[in-house]
Amino acid sequence: MEADPTGAQSATLPRRDAGTVPWITVAQMREVDRVAIELGVTLARMMENAGAHLALVALEMLGGDARGRRIVVLAGPGGNGGGGLVAARRLIGWGAEVEVRLSGPPAELAPVPGEQLAILESTGATFAVGADRLESPELFIDAILGYGQRGSPRAGAAELIEATAGARVLALDVPTGLALEDGTIGEPAIVAEATLTLALPKAGLRPVAARRLTGQLLLADIAVPPLAYERLAIPYVALFSNGPLVRIVDD
Repeated sequence: MEADPTGAQSATLPRRDAGTVPWITVAQMREVDRVAIELGVTLARMMENAGAHLALVALEMLGGDARGRRIVVLAGPGGNGGGGLVAARRLIGWGAEVEVRLSGPPAELAPVPGEQLAILESTGATFAVGADRLESPELFIDAILGYGQRGSPRAGAAELIEATAGARVLALDVPTGLALEDGTIGEPAIVAEATLTLALPKAGLRPVAARRLTGQLLLADIAVPPLAYERLAIPYVALFSNGPLVRIVDD
């Protein structure tokens, strides 16, 4: 039986052919987020869902047992970073040795990711800023920048990316350094073994050049109501009828 790069066998994770899945633009994804929030699915709820699924994929990549496994979560100031902090909290609860590195000072975090950091701290977890004395773990989780990133990563974000060179990386939504709005690849950029994108895949993840950075492309359900897509006239099919995670395969 073929094994996929996440460590989960292909029979375990439902597959969806890329040609049968709606691919949306960054502008459309912003509207999806907005309408979902209007319908009562708050940013905090979507972030919690994203981080929970991210932790599960990390668990699979490490062979299904988190105990004693060393993971470094790289978190930026926005929603992407918040999802990474949720994953860190869950993986710590599962027995992993998790180190959290922020791309900048905690004061720069947006309000909801800031709440996630406070929750993480309340559990006794610690964090540091930047890549100083950062040793390569068994797995990096890239949650630095999300689908709205533009241009090349700078300062702390760039330092964290450079620390991942040659290591196993799981990216959340999009590898940092890949600008989905125009398809440009910044310098430096994350080269991921797998990327867990959210709700619907973004069109900027589909080109061959982008797939060199994303690795295996997975999709997670973050509980966006179908009505949100209907209101935005985005074609939608029940992608998660077999579970909250699916594997996107080339058509």
